[in-house]
Amino acid sequence: MACAPPPRRRFARWGRRLLRVLAVAYPVSLLATTLVLRYVGEGCWVSTVGLYLPRIGFALPLPFLALALHLGRMRWLLGLQGIGAVLILFPLMGFVLPWPVTHRDGPTLRVLSFNVNSGHSGVTVVMDEIARYSPDVILLQETGGNPAFLPPLKALYPTVEVSGQFVLATRYPLVASGEPPVDAPPPAPEPDSFQRRVLDTPLGPIVVYNVHTVSPRGPLYNLRGQNGLSREIASGRVFHSAAAPKIEKNANRRASQVEALSEAAAKETGSVLVAGDTNLPGLSPVLHRFLSTYDDGFERAGWGFGYTFPTDKWRPWMRIDRIMTNDPLRFVRFEVGESRAASDHRCVVADLQSTAP
Repeated sequence: MACAPPPRRRFARWGRRLLRVLAVAYPVSLLATTLVLRYVGEGCWVSTVGLYLPRIGFALPLPFLALALHLGRMRWLLGLQGIGAVLILFPLMGFVLPWPVTHRDGPTLRVLSFNVNSGHSGVTVVMDEIARYSPDVILLQETGGNPAFLPPLKALYPTVEVSGQFVLATRYPLVASGEPPVDAPPPAPEPDSFQRRVLDTPLGPIVVYNVHTVSPRGPLYNLRGQNGLSREIASGRVFHSAAAPKIEKNANRRASQVEALSEAAAKETGSVLVAGDTNLPGLSPVLHRFLSTYDDGFERAGWGFGYTFPTDKWRPWMRIDRIMTNDPLRFVRFEVGESRAASDHRCVVADLQSTAP
């Protein structure tokens, strides 16, 4: 009669089986998460929340699982963890590899876009960050109707225009405008999500869309309830939260704003520049559905993660501030600002040239 294996051996056998399951399930779950965020995204409130969470959290099991596989002499499964690492680094966290960019002879246009958070950190520190880059075109969002931005900008740029929450400052004249320039902002920011202007630049006329879609911040904060997000998740109350309809309504409103922007920009016949705080992180279906026809400056001429928000309390974990353009223009340089004191966003800066030889 065969003897049953000792308890320690049975435990080791079950442990190895569990480890094999986890080694396969982990990269599969990462792939599933990537697909849900990319193709469901704003279509469901749960995946909408997932779009705005710090995705470094997906990497937490990786080192422990890899170490366990190594110690358990199951190294043949380490390749699957390598696939998981690639999924985390590239689609989930949005890492961009550096690509060679050719800077040709000819005029270059430098554009800076910056959500200045109503100037709560002070106009001086915002202007110091802008001065580091000496841009030809400045596009500010969420100025909060703060008139203190106007004097320092007018001292440096011949064309300064305020329209609600948006400020445009440039070395070049306006060709066309939906409204005449004004010397002072209106009493309250306009609810519009974008501003259209046409500039006469050394690269020719460029239609500029200064963008700031509705923020998801309020509905997401409501999701935390009175006890904090971790306790809401642990108790299961998060899945019955009253914030869920607000998150869906907010996402639908943002999608409508981006669709309106896309439809307006699609009617243009020349060079188009779209820049600002899109509030759309990587993998967003709304971003890909409506703005994928434009080149993203960071993807073309930047590298790394390029995160721009939030900077006020944490290190940034999402890239929502963008500069994008169509075929007549090309990116030759892209940079993300370093200041964490000027705003809860980092600015983005791009150098552009014409694609014409």
